Amino acid sequence: MKGQARSLGHSLKGLERGKWMGLYGWGICLLVAFSWIGEGIQARPLVVGFDRFHAEKPDEEGGAILYSELGCANCHGDSPVAIPRRGASVLDISRRLSLDWVEAFLEDSSSGHEGSTMPEMLRGVEKAERDALIAYLGSRTTKVSLAPSPHSNAERGSALFHEKGCVACHAPTSDYEGEQSLDDIGISPFAVPLPDLKKKTSFAALQQFLQATSHYRKDGRMPEFALTKQDANDIAAHLLDYQDSDPRVAPNITPWPKGDAKLIEKGREVFTTRNCAACHSIEGIKPAPIIKLSGAPQGEGHCLSANPRPELPRYDLDDAQRKALTIYLSAQKRPNDASGHLTLAALNCLACHEKGEVGGPTDHTSPFFTGAEELGDSGRLPPPLDQVGWKLQRQWSEDLLNGKEGTRLRTYIEVQMPSYPVYAKELADWLSTLDAHPKAQGLVADQKDDLEPGRILLGTNGGMDCITCHSWKGHDSIGMPALDLTSTAQRLQPSWYRAYLINPYAYRATTLMPAFWPGGVSSLSNILDGNTDRQITALWHFLQEGTAVPEGLPDRQFGAYELIPEDRPLIQRTFFEGVGSKAILVGFPGEVSLAYDGETARPVLAWKGAFFDAYHTWFTRAAPFEKPLGDQIVTFPAPDSKEKHRYRGYQVDAEGNPTFLFTDGNREIADHFSSEEGKLVRTLTWKDGPPPIITHPAGVKVEESPSNKKLTFTYSWKDAEKSEN
Repeated sequence: MKGQARSLGHSLKGLERGKWMGLYGWGICLLVAFSWIGEGIQARPLVVGFDRFHAEKPDEEGGAILYSELGCANCHGDSPVAIPRRGASVLDISRRLSLDWVEAFLEDSSSGHEGSTMPEMLRGVEKAERDALIAYLGSRTTKVSLAPSPHSNAERGSALFHEKGCVACHAPTSDYEGEQSLDDIGISPFAVPLPDLKKKTSFAALQQFLQATSHYRKDGRMPEFALTKQDANDIAAHLLDYQDSDPRVAPNITPWPKGDAKLIEKGREVFTTRNCAACHSIEGIKPAPIIKLSGAPQGEGHCLSANPRPELPRYDLDDAQRKALTIYLSAQKRPNDASGHLTLAALNCLACHEKGEVGGPTDHTSPFFTGAEELGDSGRLPPPLDQVGWKLQRQWSEDLLNGKEGTRLRTYIEVQMPSYPVYAKELADWLSTLDAHPKAQGLVADQKDDLEPGRILLGTNGGMDCITCHSWKGHDSIGMPALDLTSTAQRLQPSWYRAYLINPYAYRATTLMPAFWPGGVSSLSNILDGNTDRQITALWHFLQEGTAVPEGLPDRQFGAYELIPEDRPLIQRTFFEGVGSKAILVGFPGEVSLAYDGETARPVLAWKGAFFDAYHTWFTRAAPFEKPLGDQIVTFPAPDSKEKHRYRGYQVDAEGNPTFLFTDGNREIADHFSSEEGKLVRTLTWKDGPPPIITHPAGVKVEESPSNKKLTFTYSWKDAEKSEN
């Protein structure tokens, strides 16, 4: 797997790196916690938020983190963190996990996951009852499709692993090749290991887990990443060291034996009586009632002792962990989470972010955070979380945590902010309670006449030169990259925005943002009489409502980068909304356009009017998903076919019209497109078998011309027909 990946482009940084480690992968999870299988297993549970910040000097806060992350709160209530620790989903485990692995994990979780926080739960349970439990778990199946895409690239997956920030929580492997060697960097003592995935799962199941993590890990300890199916395929190939380019032929899990109804019911009883539902939710099974604790347990036989009673969970705690938990439980007034430290440490947000000079990348992980070198640490490290509750508007926080498109503004930072879709609302509510600043000064009242001064202030001709570094409304910055200002008024709270502009260094010491209003005094006395509050408000007002182009940026309103097909079709690859990252756009003369998906091998969109603006595709560092310039957009429904299409490229005829090639099972099909008098003409040809399954979009008239092994369809827009008549 060694070698360089530089040909994959700037975003991969040419890194060939080791096994993908995921993020936030320690935990109480019963059946999806990854694990190493081998000698030298450490039974002591690993809780990174405790080990990094509290293990050397156990205290109440450290005990609070353990109380949450060891699952104590699930049985005893009063979770000290905002998002309670939960176990993984047990749905479809017979389709996703090896039976041998599950049996070994239930016997001894530390044999399946070094540092697992899953306690020993089945002491005193006979083998027959264990078998019944496994039969019950195996019966919990759904119809979720586990089908990877047809192509995978393990080398690309290796590079993605290291750039997306996975090594903030997990160690790189020995085959890592970067600017610094592992001998120089070293392995973080807080790195969470992963298992021998070949023994645990299948390619299809791992790919599905990577792309839909929140379906299986709802509590956010393993968050969700915005991965395309191809990204997930490539990372899965890297994790499994799968070198074949077609994952559809990868080995699958050996089917579990099916238990009879009586055995399954017995297993359900074991699941219920052992209170597995306290951590692993199953519809129809309620956890046992909460048992409140009134202090640290005394004597022997309790959960914190070395030999608890057989019906209780058993943890192999070390002295520091026991001491911290005892201090926490004994406290007359237990610590609250007013600073946010408990929740941020539990979710391991502090692996990437600082708050109050605590956390952030360690010396071992910092080299893996890359980005815009010209911005220093601000161009490669995620922003600090100081004043985050005061800084961000409540709805923006929720959208960001949901992974909503358009909320990732620092696209020049390679590490990707994950999402927490299950608890986005609860986390946003919690964040809004932090860092209150009731005495902060807000903006002065908006004055509509100040919109033009706001435009001048944003520009380079007599203004503050904001666009020198910041992008705005689809325009890249003139010089170095910084975050996009377009959504400023939706993202920031006005009082924080004002305070930051006056003294940016007080809020991020490493920022390159200059102070244009040092000490509250404007450096531009000729705009709005040098009134600081009016200038800051005018700038805010323009960022919120302005449409004109600031001085110094090219005015794209006139379509300087619009592609206009005249004599022959134009073909452009891009990221396209509703199509994906492998969109192939075709603009035909006569204002007819097509968007074809090179991953699923089918047309997806067609429209009338203007074709496409290539500005972002050609010039933006991290191009967004684009939209058609025209209107009358129609969508081709996905065909309901048992045989999946496999894309084989495209050819262009003498007139510039494309023919897309794909296979439907074992036969080859050619899909040719052209335009004629404002209509889209599609011709399919094949050699063997019946006609392929074809769908047509609503909103167009379809004329069909069949012949031997050939189908021609002419699509004409109904609105256009009405106007002609």
